Amino acid sequence: MPADLEKYRAKRNFSRTPEPAGGSAPRVSDRPQFVVQKHDARRLHYDFRLEHDGVLWSWAIPKGPSLDPREKRLAVRTEDHPLEYATFEGVIPEGEYGGGAVLVWDRGHWVPKGDPSEGLAQGKLEFTLHGEKLRGRWALVRLARRTGRRDDKENWLLIKQRDAAARSGNAAEIVDARPESVLTGRRIEGVAEDRDRVWSSDTGESGGPPAPEVGRPDTIPGARRGALPRRQTVQRPETADEAPDGPGWLHEPELRGLRLLCRVDRGKVAMRGAEGQDAARRLPDIASALAALPCSTALIDGFAVVFDKQGHSEAPSLEEAETAAERIVLVAIDLLHLDGWDLRGAALRARKELLRLLLSEAPPQLRYGDHVEGHGADFFREACRLGLAGVVSKQADAKYRGGRGGGWLRVPCRQGRRAARRSRGLAADEP
Repeated sequence: MPADLEKYRAKRNFSRTPEPAGGSAPRVSDRPQFVVQKHDARRLHYDFRLEHDGVLWSWAIPKGPSLDPREKRLAVRTEDHPLEYATFEGVIPEGEYGGGAVLVWDRGHWVPKGDPSEGLAQGKLEFTLHGEKLRGRWALVRLARRTGRRDDKENWLLIKQRDAAARSGNAAEIVDARPESVLTGRRIEGVAEDRDRVWSSDTGESGGPPAPEVGRPDTIPGARRGALPRRQTVQRPETADEAPDGPGWLHEPELRGLRLLCRVDRGKVAMRGAEGQDAARRLPDIASALAALPCSTALIDGFAVVFDKQGHSEAPSLEEAETAAERIVLVAIDLLHLDGWDLRGAALRARKELLRLLLSEAPPQLRYGDHVEGHGADFFREACRLGLAGVVSKQADAKYRGGRGGGWLRVPCRQGRRAARRSRGLAADEP
């Protein structure tokens, strides 16, 4: 029984609450996980948790994280929690400790700077987050205790560091812009209404499927056991005039590149283009990077592209690939299979989360095709202002069916169409 959970257990009577006592959950990844849970208890707050040494270090953040480095958010240290807590989304009944609705607002893995135990003891913990909503460098800094204070609360500040993931103004208020669960897409009101997973003193947790676990394809709803597909038609978007502006849509920049389905099978790599040609021999650096991914089998949908200095993508032909290989990168946009699990029936949001984790420590030849959720009209205007070809909007819960449509829309920018006509010698393959 880890000593780190003594405070956690002291606050709970396990004859009345079915909350996990801890000690039985295996690690779900070699990389320590982090989770942020939105918790509508007596007061709405966000529980920020970092896995270390078999437990979850925990802080309660009343206002939630901010992406603005100037915003220093109060984070009250709470008791360590067992690893089982990381995937809970549901309702703790009123009258129980922490009664109220809980959703998994963000999750991923974290990389500490230096020795995390030493940083915690010294009152400054620096780390990098690789989450769906929170990314980049962060710091937790402990505040000095006030003289004469009687309670034992340990107050810290959660601070976003200045890097490419930092934002300012309205764009920094990620808790307002992205209120939904990364597991189910529900908002906190929906969790409270559904009551599909309820911790009860009398009955314990009941109803609903178990929550997906970080990096585990076998826990994703819609995934099923299956062999690595030998043939697969890529999914393509239908053309639309406007980007959808409601929730439940993921928006990506339109890429001008060579569309490839990348098949990884125990270190052997095949990269098939639209005409069936295998690009692995002509793109050896990308093939080697794919072969080194931490998986046994995978099927990845992506684009081989060359980025110019303005960040615009161009499509190299395979004939050019051998002479320009050092400039070509693979932007991965979807994951159809991973380690014996067919993911085509799972929601796009879940597939992309697995893909992001798979590529989180990949070499620069492999890039994760990022997205924003919601705010489609704003994203489209910004893409066109930057001179991009357009955007591709995808339903967050869409399955991968192959062919055209299936919840994917392409919204081209007018200048993007003109630029495509002016470009020379490109083997552009529309997404």
